[in-house]
Amino acid sequence: RKCWVARAEERKKGSLSLPRWKPIIPLMDWKQAIERWRSLLPEERARIRRDRIPLNVAESMAFEGEPVELEMLRIEHARLETPRVTSKHALAS
Repeated sequence: RKCWVARAEERKKGSLSLPRWKPIIPLMDWKQAIERWRSLLPEERARIRRDRIPLNVAESMAFEGEPVELEMLRIEHARLETPRVTSKHALAS
């Protein structure tokens, strides 16, 4: 699917937000958003950043006129995050 289609579907599923009249988190100004972000644990902030990579790439590619399937990016991202199984020691060359 193209990025804008996938994003619309995610909104419908509720993964990004609920219907416009009932947001997941209360509306906040930019100062509150920054305070909330800073209050998160470093591991949680890293997880959120990592999880956003496929969507950010899809949006960037669509902006450049080369849309890609969001699901394909998610699969590739998950594959790259999975540690490889090898019989070699990690420091072996």
